[in-house]
Amino acid sequence: MIKLIASDIDGTLVPDGTAKIDKRMFDIIKRLKEHGIIYVGASGRQFASMARLFAPVSEDIYYITEGGTVVRDTRKVYDMHVIDRKLLFEMIKDVKKLPECDIMLSGLDTAYCEDKSEMFYWMRDSYRFNIEVVGDFETHLTDEIVKLSIYHKDNAEAIVNEWFTDKWKDHFKIASAGIMWMDVTGLTADKGNALKALQKQLGITKEETMAFGDNLNDLGLLDAAAESYAIGSARDEVKAAAKHVAPPLSENGESEVLLELLRKLEEN
Repeated sequence: MIKLIASDIDGTLVPDGTAKIDKRMFDIIKRLKEHGIIYVGASGRQFASMARLFAPVSEDIYYITEGGTVVRDTRKVYDMHVIDRKLLFEMIKDVKKLPECDIMLSGLDTAYCEDKSEMFYWMRDSYRFNIEVVGDFETHLTDEIVKLSIYHKDNAEAIVNEWFTDKWKDHFKIASAGIMWMDVTGLTADKGNALKALQKQLGITKEETMAFGDNLNDLGLLDAAAESYAIGSARDEVKAAAKHVAPPLSENGESEVLLELLRKLEEN
């Protein structure tokens, strides 16, 4: 029996960079909870953005945030992976060599950038992030950082993979989070390992877990769940790795799968 459901957010549950969630999800999450099933949002987003997205049920779910670097609920942080500060600043110098790319650094509760770029306004106004402009990172940044995100308006993966990935792949996990984003985290920090840590915390097995995703940074999440779903609009690599393919995001594929699960539960 399924006891835990984990879902990616952008590209799986909402269109990238929006808060356009299927409003039925709030009732679905409440009904799942009545059946003893825990819901987990798993995203590259920060906690504040996710809590706002799930506002009607924010106290009822768990959160895997910042690409798997933090596991928490609204009251407690269970796990957190911090990037070594010396390596962080060395890596930032290399990111600044990438053409037309911006940098966002993520702390536990706040994101940081150096200036008010297009990315800053998008993160603040669309993703609804807590984000601050600090000027030069090396001079002014004091917070512990769990993730570095590289932003390009339409080609982040190709630009980062030209040389940056090869240079840093032995020190960090570098994964696509959509055409505009490449996320850099510690080698052991990803959504899959975060889900495994939460499973252990809650005493829930892989066989009792369902997961949904659409992009390369969701592969670990899907691998940690026996009932894994690629959303119908997912990358081909994700569809190949998943046990099932749900309808696309445009048809609220995750909602439809979960409503069918609830229908079967409520028939018994």
